[in-house]
Amino acid sequence: MRRNSLFRALTIAGTAALVLLAAGCNKSEDPGESAKARVTPKSGQVWAQDLANGLGLEAWELCAELGSYDCVSEAHLITLGGVEPTRLGIDEPSENASVSAPIAVDRVATAACGERYARDVDAGADGAVIFGAVLDKDRKRKREEVAENLVRRLLARHPTKEEVDGLMDFYKTIEDISDDPVRDWSIGACVVVATSTEALFY
Repeated sequence: MRRNSLFRALTIAGTAALVLLAAGCNKSEDPGESAKARVTPKSGQVWAQDLANGLGLEAWELCAELGSYDCVSEAHLITLGGVEPTRLGIDEPSENASVSAPIAVDRVATAACGERYARDVDAGADGAVIFGAVLDKDRKRKREEVAENLVRRLLARHPTKEEVDGLMDFYKTIEDISDDPVRDWSIGACVVVATSTEALFY
């Protein structure tokens, strides 16, 4: 039952990600800012290291397929834009992202955010790295603290009000469908930020 509610929560997280992206794409009033954004995708290794740093994990702890194969350096290496010249003879990354790349990204982010949440639960509110505020007491201001913390840690900057509001609106939807809204919102909000355009591109 908990897995189903988390799956529904993460499905809705896709919509929340679009809201977050829209909030970050408002036309800038700064005349010095480019009107046409040019972005370059991060390699899977770079994105995974950024994710690991933000979540306070080692890169190899982010995700393992079948409990044995590192998601980034083995299972989804080529899908995430890597190369494998030794065994597969692939010494140039693909020019275009694979159609399965978003699935691989979601897989890594979901596993990593779930791992961070589980560790924070084990550590308790005082020892938690990211989610301690909601573990201590679930109320709006505590969730805002977590939302702000996620953006600071995963995007290395201060959050905007629109971003925090988007993540808070996400909770309202989760609350209606989840058996454990604190857990599902925490992991879902983490996935939203970790898979945002800003996190995946330079």
